[in-house]
Amino acid sequence: MQSVRRPARVAARALLASTGLVLTVNAVWLAFTANLTVGTAATAVAGIGLLAWARWLPRRRWLNAAGVVAVAAVAGFAVLLTTVGTHDTATGDEDAVIVLGAAVHGSELSRTLADRLDAALAYHRGNPAAPIVVTGGKGAQENLPEADAMRAYLVAHGVPAAGVIVEDRATSTVENFANSKAMLDARFPAGYRVVFVTDEFHVFRAGGLAAAAGLAATHVSSHTPWYFWSANYLREELAVLAWWAGVGRGV
Repeated sequence: MQSVRRPARVAARALLASTGLVLTVNAVWLAFTANLTVGTAATAVAGIGLLAWARWLPRRRWLNAAGVVAVAAVAGFAVLLTTVGTHDTATGDEDAVIVLGAAVHGSELSRTLADRLDAALAYHRGNPAAPIVVTGGKGAQENLPEADAMRAYLVAHGVPAAGVIVEDRATSTVENFANSKAMLDARFPAGYRVVFVTDEFHVFRAGGLAAAAGLAATHVSSHTPWYFWSANYLREELAVLAWWAGVGRGV
């Protein structure tokens, strides 16, 4: 029995160590190349935790079982977010578009934000009459409000300036929708419909927050680059748990 367990423990240690190393390196890389976020910190904690687990693999089965359950829960949660987020619900005839902000590095759009805007542009080509609300304030590591950078990108890619509505004060998804709704309420009669654009990992929570804000909303998703998967999904899972618990304003 011992001879069977030893190879299994060696394989488990190798898997844990390699995964932990990848996550730790990814967190360090993100810390130097992107804005610092809760997701970056969560990735570092996860990576270091897996490395520690590999080094001190418990001999008590229940401890290892608890670790496996925790990892499975995180992975399953990510699958849920991906499944919901990648099934777009836009009908193409919505009255307005809301593009949710994401990081700006100094004055340069992050890959995440550019991808969201590209998804909005693709929708705009099929429904050019719908005004586009760009929403996002100025973060600590940003030289200008996200909404201003978003507007410049859309206009540079052919969207008429008059067709872009700038909401440049929001600091959370809750405020993104609340502030955007206030602007759209002044333009449209009751019963208007919107489509929001965000990354697939964010759609699940964003849809709930849009409904809570009183918006009749569908969605179009962009896709998170693979090197942001761990940071974005871990951050979003924490945000969803906080939302369900009613903690904070939402991010």
